[in-house]
Amino acid sequence: MNTPTLPRIGWIDIDRATAERIGPVLQTDKNGFFYCTAGRIALGLDGRTFEIRRGDLYLYPPFSQTYLGEASDDLKGVMGIADFDFVRTALQAVTDTTGILLREHPCIALDDEQRARIEELIGAVRRRREDGEGLLQTQLLAALGRAVCYEIMLAYARSYPLRPLPPERHDRVFQDFLFALNRHFRTRRDVAFYAGLCCLTPRHFTTVIRTRSGRTAHQWITRTVIAEASRRLSDPAAGIKQIAEELGFPNQSFFGRYFKQHTGLSPSEFRAVRRSDDRAALFEPARF
Repeated sequence: MNTPTLPRIGWIDIDRATAERIGPVLQTDKNGFFYCTAGRIALGLDGRTFEIRRGDLYLYPPFSQTYLGEASDDLKGVMGIADFDFVRTALQAVTDTTGILLREHPCIALDDEQRARIEELIGAVRRRREDGEGLLQTQLLAALGRAVCYEIMLAYARSYPLRPLPPERHDRVFQDFLFALNRHFRTRRDVAFYAGLCCLTPRHFTTVIRTRSGRTAHQWITRTVIAEASRRLSDPAAGIKQIAEELGFPNQSFFGRYFKQHTGLSPSEFRAVRRSDDRAALFEPARF
């Protein structure tokens, strides 16, 4: 019997001290959420600030930056992540422009019934995580993790109509680009490739992406590659040569020049800085 492929879903518990050590900017290539169970925190996305209080749910799309602002002393909550493909597929019933919708409306207030259901599932995951390890245990935790995500997405779907206005062409191109980028960035870094997938010329494609997101397609590609390279370099067990191969670079030297060009540090220098800063190791959610 084949072992099923499990989505990467996980979380960490958040209080004020943890938020300050993670912040000031949370950036990930995954979908994520923050569910506040006590206190309050200010979160910023795309130039807007959202005051998140008990019972509020904040969902952030992949390839975005969330700014962690002032938090109350009694802040408590759960911050989670889930694979881009998993959330995209599950939310197809909500809207065809999920990434756009989340960027424009990332925050919802849950009612008492929704809070009770989500907190019940979170409690079940916490209890099960104490039961040891093993294949069945891992699969059970993955199933519970999916249930948490589906419950969250169901609450989001009920806050926004299931019949959204037809997406504009630029919205669809931007969403399709992010989806393709998530799949291919390890092997393709040329704008022409992504433009071709959207049946546009590279010049027009770049204009569309910049108009919709404020960044060029090339900037999105670079940003995604560097984010993944930084994540892998944070793992001391991964060799730099291995990381270069995983990201499709012809050799370690080429990877080193590319990384330094965009970060100002060589991969080795970046690792040295990371080791001296424990913030980098903090956002490692417990896997389901």
